Amino acid sequence: MSRARLRARRRGGSRAAWARYFLGRFLQVTGLVLTLLAATAFFGTPSTLAMLRTMLVGVAFFVPGWLLARKDPNEG
Repeated sequence: MSRARLRARRRGGSRAAWARYFLGRFLQVTGLVLTLLAATAFFGTPSTLAMLRTMLVGVAFFVPGWLLARKDPNEG
C-alpha cells in the first residue's frame, strides 16, 4: 500500500461521510428487518397483499440505504 493511502486510511473520512455511511447502514438494517418481519408475520396467512406491501416498504428502506453506504468513508 502506498504512503498516501496509508495516510488517508489513518485520517479517515469527514464527519459528513461517516454520517452518510451510518445512515445508509441504519436504513439497510431497517429494510431487512421489515422484510423479515413481513415474511414471518404473514407466513401461512391468506393476506398475501399485506405481506407484499410490507416487503415493498422494507425494500424502499433498503435500497436508499444501500446507495448511501456503498462508499467506504475511509477511502476518501
